[in-house]
Amino acid sequence: PQDSHKHDKKNAYVGCSHDHNHDHGKDSHSHHHGHSHYHHAHGVVERMSVAFFLNLIFACIELVGGWMTNSLAVMSDAIHDFGDALAIGVAWYLEKKSHQQSNEKFSYGYRRLSVVAALITGVVLFSGSILVVVRAVPRLLAPEQPHVEGMFALALLGLAVNGFAAWRMSRGQSLSERMILVHLLEDVMGWAMILVGSIVMWFHPIPILDPIMALAVAVWVMWNAFRNLKETLQVILQAIPQHLQADVIEKALMRSSLVQSTHHTHVWSLDGQDHILTTHVIVHAGVSLEQSHQLKSELKAQLRSDFGIKEATIEIEWVGQACHDPEHA
Repeated sequence: PQDSHKHDKKNAYVGCSHDHNHDHGKDSHSHHHGHSHYHHAHGVVERMSVAFFLNLIFACIELVGGWMTNSLAVMSDAIHDFGDALAIGVAWYLEKKSHQQSNEKFSYGYRRLSVVAALITGVVLFSGSILVVVRAVPRLLAPEQPHVEGMFALALLGLAVNGFAAWRMSRGQSLSERMILVHLLEDVMGWAMILVGSIVMWFHPIPILDPIMALAVAVWVMWNAFRNLKETLQVILQAIPQHLQADVIEKALMRSSLVQSTHHTHVWSLDGQDHILTTHVIVHAGVSLEQSHQLKSELKAQLRSDFGIKEATIEIEWVGQACHDPEHA
């Protein structure tokens, strides 16, 4: 009887080691998850499309306005916006594609394309800011008085257009949306500075304010782009999400009276929002097959509710059973 019990437990381990406790059939998955996922994806893509068209149209207005007003701050922002419109357009396309269903080649789907979009947008933001700095430094040495009335009018229009786009994009949570939001907030802050600067220069001719404003915005953008690029690279390198800790998760799993210990716990993120976990759970010798199934369901529900783990793969092992997976210390 003892040998038979061990044999049953071994078969149970092999049979249920990768049980996700839901039907992976296409119809079932679509019924439970497809409806809400579609609306979420549609909202993200819609916000990006609005940001793209507003950015592109206003960049054209800025380019003409900057040339007419002889304002480096406006011209620099126009060049910056053309580059960002390209980056947002690429991000928009990749975001749309990232919501496609998984297939035989990409078993997790295309969600990481959203991370690629964030990376491209971040690089463009950082590069554009360096270009602004390069153009602004000579103006510090030889400042030129811009046409302040035109700057004032453009600043009001810029605040309205970019403020609306930033408000729409602030609803997003993905890395790509947050990176685009940095650009839009940069534009809002930049136009606010140009508005104040134009009012000051209207009454007091201080032309050096123009390149100073351009430099201030560029430094702010570089800092935020660098910060978001760092987070994006952490996702690409499969780092543990910042708000999660593997040891805390393992302690939570061990609160069950059936669990003796855990090991091989790995946590990473697909796109900065959807987190994945794999772990091995060692249960006591007397745990039955039915109990192991129930335990796995409870642990997955706990991981989802307490830590926001979207998908968890839990391997059940019994005390004394050899684990052949490699260590990742």
